[in-house]
Amino acid sequence: MSEPITLAELATKWTSRTRSWTSDACTPEVDLLREGSERPTISLGDHTIPLSEHGTDQLCAFYKIPKAFFHRLTRHEQHTLLNSRIHNTLGEVTITYTDKGGLAEVLRPAQPRLAPEQFVQAALAVLPPDSVVIDSWSTTADLRLDVLQPHSATPGPDGHHISAGLRLGQNRAQNLAPWAAPLLHHSNGTVLQIPDPALKIEARGASGDTLAELLAADAQRALARTENDQFALLDLARQSIAGDRITLLNRIAAEQKIPARSMAGISTHLSRLTAPSKYDLVLAIADAANAANLIGTNHRGVRTRLQTIGGQLVAHHAERCSHCHAALAA
Repeated sequence: MSEPITLAELATKWTSRTRSWTSDACTPEVDLLREGSERPTISLGDHTIPLSEHGTDQLCAFYKIPKAFFHRLTRHEQHTLLNSRIHNTLGEVTITYTDKGGLAEVLRPAQPRLAPEQFVQAALAVLPPDSVVIDSWSTTADLRLDVLQPHSATPGPDGHHISAGLRLGQNRAQNLAPWAAPLLHHSNGTVLQIPDPALKIEARGASGDTLAELLAADAQRALARTENDQFALLDLARQSIAGDRITLLNRIAAEQKIPARSMAGISTHLSRLTAPSKYDLVLAIADAANAANLIGTNHRGVRTRLQTIGGQLVAHHAERCSHCHAALAA
């Protein structure tokens, strides 16, 4: 996880310093045959920029050259193959880059794409600048922004607090539609992503400005439901699972395909509790995402999956119990 910062600080950090070039009059050309310490380059019209291994991988992905195959070729073969694919592929291409870092991404011009700072702006449309961002990353493959709503912490039955928040994300490798989801945060570091089928952006045919507006609107809707989700999670503390904790966990694991290694940790945690409740079960599942073997960028998908499984149990209870708020307030 990244170090907590504020939304205002993230806005500065994610401010784009990239430029873009579109091949409307000419095609790009790579030079992989430079001698000695000179780095490979790519020519964008009359402008030449460095081409790193990351940039080469981006070109391979766009022009459908298997990366493993490409890296087995000699430098001359790579040079010939990549330029051949570039010159024989129909349609325009947009390349984003920085003068120092070189090529960043390769896209079709017709594909609208939100810049990272636009995700921050969507969050700022519904949350103040001093809101705490508990996790964030932006790569060519994936983007994530987890931010908490100030003054939303509610005491839990275990002496910790449950805060409400917002998760924004996008699969950038496939340039899928951006999305927003409600978020609950336990003060021990456990995160729950609450799935909501109603929060789905239709990106086909939408312009970049429209996508930004739709993301901000879904962020507002996601945040609006978090109070009910908080109450639903807290209400689960009243439902004991002392007699059938393992049976219930095994059923959930089979339905949701919880990894076996995560299951072992969850089972061990629940077995140590004298009188576990569904509240404990939900948090144990989501907290499995914080296991040492899942820390790192290669396991982000599994971590999100565990956080969402826990969130699904909360969402299901929230749908069934429309009186959670009244029950807790009584």
